[in-house]
Amino acid sequence: MAKLRSVRALCLSLLFPAIASAASLDDYYLSKFGQQAQLAKALESVVGLQGQHAERCRTDLYRSLKRDFTSLQPATQKTLAKYVGRPTLSGQTSPTSSPSYSSAHFTVHYTTTGADAPDLTDADADGVPDHVERVAAVFEEVYAAEVTTMGYRPPPVSSRYDVYLLDLIPQGAYGFTSDDGAPTAPNLSVGSSIEIDKAFTDPMFTVNGLYTPDQMLQITAAHEFNHAIQFGYNYYFDIWYGEATSTWMEDQVYDSVNQCYSYLTDYVPLAATISLNAGLNGGSEYGRWIFNRFLTEMHDTQTTSVVRSIWEKLGTLSPSSNPKTAAGDVQMPPVINSVLVGSYGSSLAADFVGFAQRVYARSWSSHPADLNRIPAATIAASYSSYPVPSQVVTMPHYTFAFHRFVPSAGVADLTLTVAKTSGAQVAVLKRSGGTVSEIAANSGGTSYTVTGFGSLNPATDEVVLVVANTTDVDNHQVSFSTDGTPSTPTEPKVSSGGGGGGGGCFIATAAYGSYLHPKVAELRAFRDRYLMTNAPGRLFVSAYYRLSPPIADVISRHGWMRSGVRCLLLPLIFAVEHPAAALALLLLVLAASLRWGVLYLKGRAREAAAA
Repeated sequence: MAKLRSVRALCLSLLFPAIASAASLDDYYLSKFGQQAQLAKALESVVGLQGQHAERCRTDLYRSLKRDFTSLQPATQKTLAKYVGRPTLSGQTSPTSSPSYSSAHFTVHYTTTGADAPDLTDADADGVPDHVERVAAVFEEVYAAEVTTMGYRPPPVSSRYDVYLLDLIPQGAYGFTSDDGAPTAPNLSVGSSIEIDKAFTDPMFTVNGLYTPDQMLQITAAHEFNHAIQFGYNYYFDIWYGEATSTWMEDQVYDSVNQCYSYLTDYVPLAATISLNAGLNGGSEYGRWIFNRFLTEMHDTQTTSVVRSIWEKLGTLSPSSNPKTAAGDVQMPPVINSVLVGSYGSSLAADFVGFAQRVYARSWSSHPADLNRIPAATIAASYSSYPVPSQVVTMPHYTFAFHRFVPSAGVADLTLTVAKTSGAQVAVLKRSGGTVSEIAANSGGTSYTVTGFGSLNPATDEVVLVVANTTDVDNHQVSFSTDGTPSTPTEPKVSSGGGGGGGGCFIATAAYGSYLHPKVAELRAFRDRYLMTNAPGRLFVSAYYRLSPPIADVISRHGWMRSGVRCLLLPLIFAVEHPAAALALLLLVLAASLRWGVLYLKGRAREAAAA
């Protein structure tokens, strides 16, 4: 029974670790860095349930911790203080006491004792571990590619850029770039340093041997040094575009590694529910690097780089005089649009629709050997019975979807009639014999006729209507039909503010006090990725949106109710943040319940026998 009580105590400690904490921000950061995170990782390890690979990057987590540090409670500050400055490696007394090795542009800091020590083999007997020299050489390759060849501005340094090697297995992260603190106005540029794993040999980094440790070192260096460049342009960069650019840069510098393609499944099939400019959203921010590939294919020449132009433009913009994100950073859609309009004769709206078309057509013009690594488009709905009555599609900001029309011998020519709100755009594509072509709009621009529709092969050919919300406002609509009578769409009334898929998590927002709280953002990401992508999930979300606003209103007006609801939400948030650990916990609870049931039945049997 004592063992059973211990199991129950473990379960409670995992499910309700933050009940004693009155500060929701404290709870959030402790769940990422502190005891809660370590308990989750330990449970996953004990039960043998590990994630596929480590977290790509923690740059924004560290930036956010520094921004929020003074708002945390003293006990939390004491626990997390080591994460807001340069690291002190194991066996060292300060960040500057460790051994180091300098190359032309970098100083690599390492230690020879404790958990942070890398492989100390020194085959050339020059007094520096071979792995440390390899790290410096890789970063020099990255510098040559990103600064010398591609023309990006190097990050600000007084001498050489600092790179620290340490054990990041406890954090489950490849690495991160840590800024030196917010600049003093009117300055925008800040220095930074990079921390990466000491070896990349753990299966969480190599994805169980799919990649080599050296490959992971290469792309992590390319990714994190690009963040250092970004901080040099503007400390206030919007994180989604920072991660999308750094992930895109991995493939620009080390084209043969191709690990960045694994992140595309977190965005491309979900582009109807995950906004291009959503914040951190279940890893989709890494998958959104593919938008930069589209921009470069459309606009780059031998002398121009559209992505570099975007960062150079951002380097001139202060958040005090430009649209800001909830975190106070410069919103990227207006920046991208101004560059496309001013220098490339396009616009973000036009390129976003073109991007959607290329996702469907798979007509990528670069990296031909890797085309099969890009996921196919997800079809939102298919129609094979005609005529199709009026259909209305409501879209979150900067999203797109595809509606398929299957050829029918009974419909010689297919005419699609479309009505749309001001921020929606459409395109009609025909796939015939493996070739995708665009159908021009009829006179007036409200209908499209596909001649010879009935003669297409229904097994291989199709017509697809591309619908896109090309603005930062949720709920733009497209209405379409094949009988010539689309309904009138409704102009949206509320701006999203650029945070993710449409709609609000009303009860969670009331409990945590802000739609922008990190815990609420995690729940929105779960909704977009796992509920909005299937019919039962969408039905649940629809019912929730109908029923929850009045409940949320009551919760928001009572502090004790907000605290209670936060406690009730903890198991759900724990499951969202640590799915493997949650599954393991569920198995432990089931096993404990079964054990308790067996003991109870045996006890009753003994009582019956004694009677």
